[in-house]
Amino acid sequence: MGCGSSAPVEAGEDQQHQQHQQQQAVAGPKGAADRAATDAETQKSKTTRARRLSYISNDANGAAPAPAAAGPAASGAPGGRSGNTRARRLSYVTNDPNSTPGNLKFPGEGDGGDDPEAELGDEPAVQGMLAPEEQERRTLRVNVACMSRAGREPGFKKTNQDNCFAFEKYITEDQSLFGAMDGHGPHGHLVSGYVKQHLPIILVNHLTLEKDVKKALSQGFCEVDRSLGNSRIDCEFSGSTAVVSYLKGKTLTTAWVGDSRGVLGRESKKGWEAIDLTNDHKPTTPEEKARILKANGRVERLVDEMGQPMGPYRVWLQYAWIPGLAMSRALGDVLAHQVGVTSEPDHSVMELTPQDKFIVLASDGVWEFISSKEAVDIVAQFDSAEEACRQLVDEAYQRWLTEEEGVVDDITAVVVRFIHP
Repeated sequence: MGCGSSAPVEAGEDQQHQQHQQQQAVAGPKGAADRAATDAETQKSKTTRARRLSYISNDANGAAPAPAAAGPAASGAPGGRSGNTRARRLSYVTNDPNSTPGNLKFPGEGDGGDDPEAELGDEPAVQGMLAPEEQERRTLRVNVACMSRAGREPGFKKTNQDNCFAFEKYITEDQSLFGAMDGHGPHGHLVSGYVKQHLPIILVNHLTLEKDVKKALSQGFCEVDRSLGNSRIDCEFSGSTAVVSYLKGKTLTTAWVGDSRGVLGRESKKGWEAIDLTNDHKPTTPEEKARILKANGRVERLVDEMGQPMGPYRVWLQYAWIPGLAMSRALGDVLAHQVGVTSEPDHSVMELTPQDKFIVLASDGVWEFISSKEAVDIVAQFDSAEEACRQLVDEAYQRWLTEEEGVVDDITAVVVRFIHP
């Protein structure tokens, strides 16, 4: 299904040993975290409140619980980095006049990029501009900021599964590339990190050789999906969304899979308008559901111990309550790809005008409780992309705390301001 995602090469004991080493590298001693996670799941099973997250399980094997015993969803694997209030910037923002994704050296690339943990370090939030002479050669200047903030799960430390990237200069001076990813499943943080590291480089060749930008972006998504299937990351029950915007001159092309979204902020005589660049890939959408059913999959909601439906509609195997993916398109997710989930992106194309002031690319940690219009209104209050990005992420975090009684999903946003000549 999709673009040819395949199962990882390694299997059996070697794979389990590698996974154990990867988890130890991020989470440290595993025993205490596992016990904390078990206690948390036991308490969660007593309530029917279901949060809208990608997967219903973070079991070590990725398996979903039976419907009658299922508790609310969990969005991240136990262990990992602290889910406190500090903000981490997990993006590559380059303003080096001599740097492009084609010659950038990313962590872990010395050995072919097979070290999925190499890029999980902390970096301060920064923003910058191209050199003045380069900006003069651009038909449209940009000012960009990215911010990723780990979620919060009472009872254990949570790994941030979101990632993002931003290149103000990409391939040539008049091109830019921005993206946000939201990982899910036991190894979702590794998948989104892999996409962040490899997709910009993969797209260089496709965007250079292919005149059709939409086709080039699709080819890039499919190639990184195939690459994931052959990497050391176990993608059977893990994957990532991706929303990528490519700016060339004044033409903005956006490609996406999953429920990470892009929104354009437009200033008009009536005030600020929010123009959606994407639409969520939900399994209940008629054409998405038809593809899943044709592939012998199911689209159903879980039920609690009282037989009441809970949570969103999810994708299942015909005769098993796995994998439980709450979206119809994603990168990775090898098992879900067998029943109609695809990595082929949708596209939108916009010719920017002077009234188009900025875009916001964000994971569903932002969009769960903030509408497109609200996000545009928040960003429009600030001249600085960095200040706008921070305020948007902080507002989303506070709404999660209020609405979900202390539970917060990972939150990531990329704010790109357009400076028209």
